[in-house]
Amino acid sequence: MILFGIAALAAPVISTLATVMVVGFALIAGGLVGLFASFTERKGWAILVNALWAVLALALGIWMVMKPGVGAVSLTMLLGAVLVARGVTGMLLAFDSSFGQARLWLGLGGLLSLVLGCIVLFKLMEMAGLTLGTIVGIDFLVAGFSLLIAGMMGRRALG
Repeated sequence: MILFGIAALAAPVISTLATVMVVGFALIAGGLVGLFASFTERKGWAILVNALWAVLALALGIWMVMKPGVGAVSLTMLLGAVLVARGVTGMLLAFDSSFGQARLWLGLGGLLSLVLGCIVLFKLMEMAGLTLGTIVGIDFLVAGFSLLIAGMMGRRALG
């Protein structure tokens, strides 16, 4: 994972496109499974609702695979919106006295997420090719080092 993280950070555009393709193929697979599963429903409306969601996932997955550049922009926009929503939520929770001293950290984390979300959304076209790949690379690096450290500590704890 560490090597994949370094590779993703070294080539963020390629890792962004790879992320879009993985999400697209996951949507296609989920749509196909959902479409098949919708025919196992026994209730009339449940069949229709499940089939519509499955067709939507299938169509969205095919669209992302066929147009990965547009898919990258869409996923980056979604990421920006999630960061803004998380930021606003964190800042609102900072005013809740039941969180005690954690309120400061909730507020700071919320502010950081809000700023990052606004940067992503207001610089969307410039950042669409880099943002997802960079985040995937950082995530792979953090996960890889976490697993490496946990593995090293686990050996010491066992023996």
